[in-house]
Amino acid sequence: MARFGELEAAIMDAVWGAGRSLRVREVLERLERDPEPAYNTVHTVTEILHRKGWLSKEKDGRAYRYGPTKSREEYIAGLMGEALAVAEDRTATLARFVQQMPPGEAEELHRLLGQAVAREAGEASK
Repeated sequence: MARFGELEAAIMDAVWGAGRSLRVREVLERLERDPEPAYNTVHTVTEILHRKGWLSKEKDGRAYRYGPTKSREEYIAGLMGEALAVAEDRTATLARFVQQMPPGEAEELHRLLGQAVAREAGEASK
């Protein structure tokens, strides 16, 4: 999974933050960039994100609305998986990652791992 470029990330942040599909004009209004990119630039990058599978596209009058096909969490999880894929020692990398977590997050991770193990054990017994 490739990391988003700067404008791609800003567009995805705008769409994720909206919680609904947006027209390109609405995306442009939500971008907090100085200088503001041109409408055509935002339209082009939005279309690229659609072709890459990150945005859905639906007709709305003469324009289109774009909505996320994947969540921000799915994107970040993919980046984390990509980082782990290049780690020489995945276990050491995971250990370092967990050591840097605040205690509450480490406890939540422990709980989620327990659920994943139980789910996997249940699927293995089928």
